[in-house]
Amino acid sequence: MDKAEIQQIANFLKRVRSDLFESGGDASLHLHLTELYRVIRRLMDATFTTQDQGLKMLLATLEKQARRYEQEIEKRPEVRN
Repeated sequence: MDKAEIQQIANFLKRVRSDLFESGGDASLHLHLTELYRVIRRLMDATFTTQDQGLKMLLATLEKQARRYEQEIEKRPEVRN
């Protein structure tokens, strides 16, 4: 995974955070959830394949954040229905 892809994922997670906690953008939460599933899978795969311990930590941190947002979205009633 290169720096550009990591930056793209970090920016995506910032948008998700904004929609979850600041702007109340419930309409986009379904789309975010689908993308979060893809991002989490990509981060898991990249973490597994890299030998760089610093990069492993960064990827694991991003994955943890993505999972936290995924859980937050999934527990919202407007998303479950």
